[in-house]
Amino acid sequence: MISKEGLDQFKQIYKKRFNKDLADDVTSEKAMTLLRMVELIYKPMTLGEYEALQKRRVETGDITAEDADKNIKESRIEQAEKEKSEK
Repeated sequence: MISKEGLDQFKQIYKKRFNKDLADDVTSEKAMTLLRMVELIYKPMTLGEYEALQKRRVETGDITAEDADKNIKESRIEQAEKEKSEK
């Protein structure tokens, strides 16, 4: 179930994007459909996958090696903090 505030926010975003007002029942249906679609297709990246992505970005010239190292270091710190908070 999506909160009233969440549905109101969805309704505002929809209005801004498509310039159409939605009835509450339609808003709920569309929001739930979007949420379910995201649940089905979203898969968080593992730290190893993120590191491989950063290496590919260096190889393609998208970022410098220094930036990739910085990004990886920050991700490792975030992961360690997350694991620590889950204990």
